[in-house]
Amino acid sequence: MPAPAPTPAPSAQDQTEPEEVIISGIRASQAEEIDIKRSSDQIVDSIVAEDIGKLPDQNVAESLERVSGVQVRRGIDEASDISVRGLRQNRLEFNGRTLISPYGRGPDGPDDGAYNVLTLIPSELVARMDVTKLPSAAMIEGSLGGTVNIQTRRAPRGDAWYVGGSLQGVYKDKADDLSYRMTGLIAKSFADGKFGFSLGFNYQELNIVQDSSDSFNGWREAPDSFSSNAAVRDPNGDGINIFYYNDIRYQRLEEKRRKLGVTTGLTFAPSKDFDMYVDILYAHAETDRYRRWISIPLAASAASYTNPVYTENENLIAGTVRATVQGNGEKMTLPTDIWTGAIGGRWQAGDRLELRGELSYTLGTQDYSQAYLRADTRTTQLIPFDFRNSDVPQVILPATLNLSDPSLYIYRTSFDNLFVYRSEEWNGRLDATFAIEGPLLRSVEAGLRYSNIKTNRETYRNQSTYAASGAAAIPVTSYPDNYETVMFGNFMRSAQGAFPTSFLLGVPEFGDLEGVCKVFQPTCTPYLYDPTSSYDLQEPIYSAYVQANIGANWLGLPMTGNVGVRYVKTRVLANGFYGIRGGTGGFEERNDRISYDDWLPSAALRFELGSKVLFRLGAARVLARPNTRDLSPSFSITSAGGGSGGNPALQPFRVNQFDVSIEWYPTRDSLVSLAGFYKDVESFIFTRLVEEVLPGLDADPNDADPATPYRINRTFNGAGATIRGFEFQIKQPLKFLPGPLDGLGINATYTFIDSASGITDLRTQADLPIEGLSRHSANLVGYYEKGPVGLRVGYSWRGKFLDKIGGSGDGVYYRPYEALSASVNFDITKQIKLSLSGSNLLNSSVRKYSSFEEATQTFLENGQTFTANLRARF
Repeated sequence: MPAPAPTPAPSAQDQTEPEEVIISGIRASQAEEIDIKRSSDQIVDSIVAEDIGKLPDQNVAESLERVSGVQVRRGIDEASDISVRGLRQNRLEFNGRTLISPYGRGPDGPDDGAYNVLTLIPSELVARMDVTKLPSAAMIEGSLGGTVNIQTRRAPRGDAWYVGGSLQGVYKDKADDLSYRMTGLIAKSFADGKFGFSLGFNYQELNIVQDSSDSFNGWREAPDSFSSNAAVRDPNGDGINIFYYNDIRYQRLEEKRRKLGVTTGLTFAPSKDFDMYVDILYAHAETDRYRRWISIPLAASAASYTNPVYTENENLIAGTVRATVQGNGEKMTLPTDIWTGAIGGRWQAGDRLELRGELSYTLGTQDYSQAYLRADTRTTQLIPFDFRNSDVPQVILPATLNLSDPSLYIYRTSFDNLFVYRSEEWNGRLDATFAIEGPLLRSVEAGLRYSNIKTNRETYRNQSTYAASGAAAIPVTSYPDNYETVMFGNFMRSAQGAFPTSFLLGVPEFGDLEGVCKVFQPTCTPYLYDPTSSYDLQEPIYSAYVQANIGANWLGLPMTGNVGVRYVKTRVLANGFYGIRGGTGGFEERNDRISYDDWLPSAALRFELGSKVLFRLGAARVLARPNTRDLSPSFSITSAGGGSGGNPALQPFRVNQFDVSIEWYPTRDSLVSLAGFYKDVESFIFTRLVEEVLPGLDADPNDADPATPYRINRTFNGAGATIRGFEFQIKQPLKFLPGPLDGLGINATYTFIDSASGITDLRTQADLPIEGLSRHSANLVGYYEKGPVGLRVGYSWRGKFLDKIGGSGDGVYYRPYEALSASVNFDITKQIKLSLSGSNLLNSSVRKYSSFEEATQTFLENGQTFTANLRARF
């Protein structure tokens, strides 16, 4: 494992201060977290196992939300991603080494990363998590906000045994079904600690239901063909056409998730000068999901609307549209595996020199398949819709329209898609520390590291369209196994608005055939290789560092810290194709070779202003490489005149950061701290829709222009952004209160972040913030622990934040979100504990809008979760 941050020697004041005895429970874990923060030369916040197990966290992302400066983004039923100090570009480590997902770096796959690596690591197997916000030269580069190191339990000291486990029953009210989790851990040391092993596992089966209102492409700018009358397509004459919602969807997603996590570790320490370890993690997830929805496509033509209502912001928010009604069914399987293992050791080669080395390998794979079938009404209907005064868009279907009548429907579209992801990393490092113990210089560290990350995505598609009318149209009654009528109970119960809950839809079943299209077209090929959406990336990375660890009295104040520099050379070898998606040939191969070098200086100083007060100063230059999918050289063009592609020439995020903090430690288990930070973002990455003329290709062969530009989603480097803010946190047991009230305590954090990106929302002309950054966020945990009884209530809130830049240059925002959880714990014996807990007790929904709050884009309802947990520890 990499060397831990240097721990300063205790000052004379610390040595004379009597140590408070912390018995157990919440206060013990809180004292451990505070000790980690207090002793580190870096700016770090931690959360340890006792704290993790007390609230009903479904994965490590949800546990991290209670760390100061950490914000989470919620996906399907659980938190799926984190931001640290407003930045999503954070380094994830498992026991000090890179934790990559099947997608490489960053999100990909369905629902924009809803199944990424953080959702695979169960919090029950974690001993501790450190979030380091000011890196040192000795730390591996790749983080803008913070480095998250997830650490598992190791063998106890001496010859002691550790045996523990838990069994949880989980009830999710939307699924109205019982799920379960089970965890076990065994650890043992032998021969006076010379040998040790640990083995942990977690298995869970969860039944999940999510209701939502959403759209395929959200709000879109109408084309000029929307109307020949400029006053209709652009009422305010600002040169930007009106915006309309692509399609109105009401959908229910049902999932069955099975997850298995296994950790194991071996240690060998024959002497105090030499030790070795072997460390392995295996995480597996098997997700089967069925998504069913009704959709009403809105039109890109003014002639399709009667009584349209436009806002002053030129959003089409009400009217009557002539459209078909579409019943959609999608089945998806997502088998995901992650293996990571390391072997390493330490050798004290004399009185002054310590050597450390590690070799590690990580492999992540995912093969996700998608089968989809849509049934449309044969004829169009006049359907009133309205986005006003409701949480979701309202629709009123004709009273004479029976959505359950099979005679009204034909099959229109099917998908047979397969996406195969594979990512692996080899990593080797060698570090040395030479002790000097001079009047200023305590030691010097130096090291070398090599890693090689290989990521591959293979895409196979068949997206078939069937006749809309005439003899070739396929009535759904011709294939009765491929449709069903649903009636959703308890559907979007927290949403205001009128919407259908019963309708007919296509069922993507194909029995012993190879795919859905084979049901209707026996000669079709279900999974055609799509080179324009496939790629192969390799990133060899070389790094070296030198770091001086210092310690002295400066102006009478004990001071410790470090100063160093890290050199990094990154190469990108990207292979792919560009051409027309679904075409039969003419694909142009792309082989891009990129290289860049970075020098990353850093400094951290820690001053003791007294026995209980610390003051810190720090600065560092940091970088984070682009998400893997953004580096794809492949470029996919559609026959509809659009396209998307990556950019292997993207430069990394480069940031100069400055940190200051003051920390007061009234007692060993209490903390009050205020930290300020400023980040000068020299380069960052964003996505925007642009028009490009492609040689030899015409986006619209029906117009007079032989070289009509394509509308392409491209990823670009931005420059000149800034981020500034502060974090406040307090951890305070209220033991000064009388009687039984002295078991009360609070933990609270508040983070303020302001940013400017220099990128303009093309609709509002306002400067956009950095993606993923909430200006305000807060967490509050109140607890009571006295004798065998423990209570906890946790509340979290984060303000609105920019999720992404939409296809028309509009900002897509998450609305503010709040969550409430609570738990009751009872110690049956010292070894056996029972707890009852609930999460999302406010039944909060996830909501998005486009540029203006009137332009509702997404409404997600996950429901409440209740858990009974029996834990044992011996």
